[in-house]
Amino acid sequence: MNRQIEPLLGYNINVISHFLKNIYNDKLSEYGLTNAQAKVIYFLAKHGEQSQSDLQNRLYIKASSMNGIIETLLKNKCITKGSSVKDKRTKMIRLTQKGEKLDQTIWSIIQEIETEITKGFSSEEQQVIVSWLHRMKNNLTDDAKS
Repeated sequence: MNRQIEPLLGYNINVISHFLKNIYNDKLSEYGLTNAQAKVIYFLAKHGEQSQSDLQNRLYIKASSMNGIIETLLKNKCITKGSSVKDKRTKMIRLTQKGEKLDQTIWSIIQEIETEITKGFSSEEQQVIVSWLHRMKNNLTDDAKS
């Protein structure tokens, strides 16, 4: 049996993901951030205050990992955490001014990396690739398995 991993789609996506995480973490480390922390800041900037559990679910992060990310962002004064007005047990997360400023930096980094990885691709090709990746993501999420 001839088994080769290099032609497999999942393997190649994983390799690209590995490279991207390293590039993001390298660029973000200059600002004391990790890729995971930057995703939380970006999401809060885009969608506003969120409960910690909503952030965790929307960003596909485990509860234990989310706690560490939140604690680090709190320590670095990028976010605040308080109880919900509706339910005191629910913890609401919001960006501070420092977090909002970092979001602008994060967006610049995202655009810079996006330009680098899409070199040589037309906008139509980029849209097709994104469409295929969304379909693959849907194939792997719980909603599609139901």
